[in-house]
Amino acid sequence: MKWDVAFFLRNYPREYRFQDKHYRMLDVDERHVESIRRHTSDRPAVGSFFAKPGSAELMAIILRVEADNKDDAIELGRHIVQGFIDGLALLRDRNLPSVCPLVEIRRGDEPNSVLIELAESGWAYFGHKHAASDTIWRSRCDMVFRALFPFFDIISQLHPRRNTSLARQLMYSMKMYRHGAGTGVFGLEYICKWSALEGLVCGSERHNKRGLLKQRIPQLFSNCQAQVEATVVKLWDLRNEAVHEARAFDSDHLHEAPLLGPQIEDVEFLFLTVVTFALARIEDANSVQTLWHDATSFQLPDWARKRPQDMPRMAVTNVTFNTDFELIGGGGLFDHAFANTAPPTEST
Repeated sequence: MKWDVAFFLRNYPREYRFQDKHYRMLDVDERHVESIRRHTSDRPAVGSFFAKPGSAELMAIILRVEADNKDDAIELGRHIVQGFIDGLALLRDRNLPSVCPLVEIRRGDEPNSVLIELAESGWAYFGHKHAASDTIWRSRCDMVFRALFPFFDIISQLHPRRNTSLARQLMYSMKMYRHGAGTGVFGLEYICKWSALEGLVCGSERHNKRGLLKQRIPQLFSNCQAQVEATVVKLWDLRNEAVHEARAFDSDHLHEAPLLGPQIEDVEFLFLTVVTFALARIEDANSVQTLWHDATSFQLPDWARKRPQDMPRMAVTNVTFNTDFELIGGGGLFDHAFANTAPPTEST
C-alpha cells in the first residue's frame, strides 16, 4: 500500500537539499503551516516548533513509501529521515537540523491528510503490581543511599581517601553512569553504563579485559557464579558489537543490530554491586587492582542483591500519541511535491 509521509525540519541547509523519485525536500507554504497551527494549538512541543520566526528556515521532507499500515509507514519514514541527518552530520555536526514531533501522512492519493504527534523512543514506567513490592524496593533504595555516603564525601573533598586512584575511578565511573542515564538513547546509555562498570572492574588494565570481567565480577556472587559469568560474557559481546562495529542502535531496518535496551538492567545491577563493593573497601584499597585482591571474602549485603520482582519499566519505541487530526485538503502538500519532475539531486 502506498503512503505519503511528511516530516518537518528546521535549520536544514538549503544548499544540501536533494531529491529523487520517491522523496522530495521543499519549502512549506505559510498557508499550510497555518492550518497545522490551528489543529495543534494545544500541543506545546508542536506549537513551539511552528511558532518560531523565520518561515524560510522551515522545510519538509516528503517521502512516498510502501507499507502495510500507517505505523509501519511512519517508522520507515523516520528511519529514512534520520539517515539523511546521519549523513548531513559529516557537514554540520555542530548545528544539525531539528525534526518536528509532528508528521503528516496520507494513504494513496486521498485528498486529505492526517496529522500525528509522535514521541521519541524511551522507557515506559509502570508501577509495581503489589504494594509490598514497592515497599521492599523503597527500603532497598534507602540502603543504597546510605551506602553512597562515602562517595559523597569523596566528591565534596572531605573523605581522607579522596585522592587515591580508586577514588578517582569511582568519580569517573559514576559520572559516566550518570551521563548514560541522561542520554535518552538506549545504545548510548548501554555503552556509557558498561564503560562505568568496566572502569571499576578493570581500571587501567590494557589487556584481557574480558577475562578480568569474567573472573572478578562473579566473585561477588558466591551462590550463582556460573550464572553471573554467563551474563558478563553476554554483556561483553554486546558491548563489542556496539563499540567496535557501531551497532548500538536497534531498528526494524537495522536487522543485525542488537537489542540493547532490555539488557541495560543487567548492567545497572552489576554496576551497583561493584560500586557497593568498592565503597565498602575504600578504606583499604588504593587502586582498582588492589580492590579485587581477595574479593571472594566480601559479603555482599542482601539489599544489594535485590532486583525488582515486577516490571518497573520497559523499552518502548516510536510511541504514537492518540492525537490524530484530519487536515482537509492536506493531500495537496504531497500532490505539489510529486508534481515536481525536476531531475534527481536538483535543489528545490
